Amino acid sequence: SSDDGRDHDQPKWYDGLRNALTTTMRNRDIMLCGVISSLFEGSMYIFVFMWTPLLKAFISDPKDELPFGFIFSTFMVCCMTGSSLFSILVEKFPVEKLAIVIFAVAAMAMGIVGLSISDTVSFLGMNLFEVCVGMYFPIMGTMKGGIVPEDKRAAIYNLYRIPLNFIVLFSLLTDLTPTFSFMLNATMLGTACFLQTVLTKRRLKSKGIPQDGMEIETKPLLEELLSSNDKADD
Repeated sequence: SSDDGRDHDQPKWYDGLRNALTTTMRNRDIMLCGVISSLFEGSMYIFVFMWTPLLKAFISDPKDELPFGFIFSTFMVCCMTGSSLFSILVEKFPVEKLAIVIFAVAAMAMGIVGLSISDTVSFLGMNLFEVCVGMYFPIMGTMKGGIVPEDKRAAIYNLYRIPLNFIVLFSLLTDLTPTFSFMLNATMLGTACFLQTVLTKRRLKSKGIPQDGMEIETKPLLEELLSSNDKADD
């Protein structure tokens, strides 16, 4: 019977995932962070799948080939540029506000690509999106570090992948045209921008930071009030 008691006290394999799900459902900031990351990263994967057929559609001669090496290296340079921009801008602006701008610019970039005006315009829109990707990962990593509890971080991050996988499977199992796919990306990124605005207001309010980004100095004010009360008692 003692063995049965020990077996009963041992945690089940799904307890960590269940606790993470409960925490996510009860904390709106964690929920918003997960939805936002899934929308952006889902659009990023769709971009990976669809940029080649979109650019190939501009080729008139079927014998011609795209310079894949040049294109991919350009994407990587733009992504590195975004990471460098983050290290500069993070010293001046809160990461939550940077995320709003990044999502808005990324949505605009995907809209430019989806319009398919010309191969040059679409390629420039893709490079602009890659700059946003380079800024996204350090921004989202910083936000997740401040929002997701450390003891449940691994399980919650696994939960975040569930809607992301649904988005990726949807794009793979449906026969979407490249134009429609990039317009879908623009819609998802626009939704992420709106949700990030909601999350930013909540986060800055909880930190005691007004909309101008200046921190409210509540501690000196509290000390001043306490000192004035002590003088009044004397």
